[in-house]
Parts: sequence; structure tokens; C-alpha cells
Amino acid sequence: MTSQAVLITSSRPHPTLPAETLSSVLSLVKSRFAGVLAAQQHVLCTFNVERKNLPEALAVTPGRRAPTVSSVEADGWAAVSVLVKRKGMADVMDRLTLAGAEDILITRLENCRV
Repeated sequence: MTSQAVLITSSRPHPTLPAETLSSVLSLVKSRFAGVLAAQQHVLCTFNVERKNLPEALAVTPGRRAPTVSSVEADGWAAVSVLVKRKGMADVMDRLTLAGAEDILITRLENCRV
């Protein structure tokens, strides 16, 4: 089964609602819909990787803008957080393992703003 949500607005101004108010409400609703749709298409992937393997792991997970790379208390290691497409996440996990990544976690998103 396939369904879709459609936002329909009137081309005539509302008699008691200022146009600026209506515009800001519509913008907010569109942003909320976009957040839900983006969350349905992406997951958060986090993993640990030795810094010597970091370039190879980042090539697998470039992210939407860029991955977040943080230091780990263990010398020579980094923690990475990055959004990846939900559809290809199993392949990403396999490729990260081959690149030397460990502790690979996938977290489902309920909503986001991207």
C-alpha cells in the first residue's frame, strides 16, 4: 500500500488571520513534515575506529554534511557519528568493519531537522 500526505492551502487570504502569521505557520508545518520524512530515510551510525583507519572509514560514511569525529580516551582511537541512508545501512556496516571500525551502532531517528 502506498500513501502520501498533501498540504493544501488557500490562495485567498484568511479574513481574520494576518498573512505573515499564516506564512509562518505554514513554514513550521512544512519543516515538521520534512523532519519526519528525513528521519524515515536516515539512521545515525556511530562507531569507533583507530585513527590510522579513519580516512578509509570516513570514505565509507561521508554523511549529509560531514561526520562528527571525537577523541576517545584510548590513545589512537576516534569516535564517529554520522547520518547514513537507512536503505544501505547493512552495506555501510559491512564496509566499516572491513575498514577496521568497531562498536558499530545504528540508531533509528524519530524526527530531525536537516
